[in-house]
Amino acid sequence: MKVKRLFRSALTALSIICYFTNNTLSNTIVQQDSGSTREFIRSDDLKTVKIRKLGTEFSIPAIDLMSNEAILLSFDDISENPGTYSYSLTHCNSNWESSSLFYSDYMDGFEVNEIRDFSFSSATIISYMHCKLEIPNNDVKLKISGNYIIKVFNTYKPDEVLIQKRFLVYQPLAGIEASIRQPSAGLMRYSGQQLNLTINAGSFRITDPFTEIKTVVCQNNISQGCFREIKPVFIDGAKIDYTQPDALIFDGGNEYRIFDTKNIRYAGQGVRDITYKGSMFHVLLSSDKSRRNQKYTSISDFNGHYVVNLERSDQGNIEADYFWAYFSLSTPMELDEGNKVYVYGELTNWMLSPSNEMVYNPVEGIYELRLLLKQGAYNYAYMVGNSSKNTVDFTHFEGSFFDTENTYTIMVYYKPLGARYEKIIGYSSLSSQR
Repeated sequence: MKVKRLFRSALTALSIICYFTNNTLSNTIVQQDSGSTREFIRSDDLKTVKIRKLGTEFSIPAIDLMSNEAILLSFDDISENPGTYSYSLTHCNSNWESSSLFYSDYMDGFEVNEIRDFSFSSATIISYMHCKLEIPNNDVKLKISGNYIIKVFNTYKPDEVLIQKRFLVYQPLAGIEASIRQPSAGLMRYSGQQLNLTINAGSFRITDPFTEIKTVVCQNNISQGCFREIKPVFIDGAKIDYTQPDALIFDGGNEYRIFDTKNIRYAGQGVRDITYKGSMFHVLLSSDKSRRNQKYTSISDFNGHYVVNLERSDQGNIEADYFWAYFSLSTPMELDEGNKVYVYGELTNWMLSPSNEMVYNPVEGIYELRLLLKQGAYNYAYMVGNSSKNTVDFTHFEGSFFDTENTYTIMVYYKPLGARYEKIIGYSSLSSQR
């Protein structure tokens, strides 16, 4: 069954990868990253694109080079005539720019390989082909650590990349000691989260930590909310300390909003009503309001991720159905010109694009959007973006609290003088509430 398309291609998507020049994370200062290596999805036919560590649902896509761990990329093709897909890998530096290595420098195998693991949906209203790819596999073995880009394209149109996603490969050569605390003073005392961070190189020899080591810290996702220009404060032998009173302060943000559609026959959490019309299920989500001036409420969320799930089925990837989800955000008036409201999270691929931009309804006093989604449990938030000013604001409707549970990912990159690429010699992921 062919689904009518509501939105134009995400070619014009506004990537929100953050690059900050100081040590206080501002939710209104953001810079677009390199166009050649940013994450995107350039086809309305490809849905439910997820990348994660194999065997997990909500993990950062990162694996140990010397382990048996694998990256899993999955997606659905909902077109009437599903295509044949292939992929390639690119090694990048810490800024997600191509390392300019030959592919044989960072992997064994052919440069381009087909995605052979696919299956077709069963007993669903919308027919689709579900594709899966594990890295490494029988065709590809990774040789070095670092940042990687995976590109997916139609096998017969290799110049038209349809999916581009990021993942990490690391070597645990340097130790990481990190903890989250409440900022001791300043405007972000009750709304921010501060990171104490020390790198211990151990027996790993580093000649000049200021030039050979680069440490990056990201909040909840490796493609947004990152500090990329962190400078050491103190060096004591093999220990590199980044901790100081006014450094590495993140907005705490808020817990993500939640809705559950694992059973399309009745209204689950966050769902107001479900109807079947025009050969489609239509899911009306609970009407939302701004939480900016409300007190913090503890919610067990997925930090912006989602999981495909179907009640009473262990084959949700091919048995879960697609439906139209209707979002509504109540606000007395439309935002100033240039400020746009987006539904944000993994469900919209961590991007601000025309496909997830909300439209204001002045009669009802609400922002509205509908998205085509697959059955499961979802996190989402409302983000305000201004493309002319190149800014985003997570807190406008969500607020910001020290109490919020967030996941912080720390990557330690190493590139000695004369080296051709950056290795990841340290990796850690920790929760602000551990």
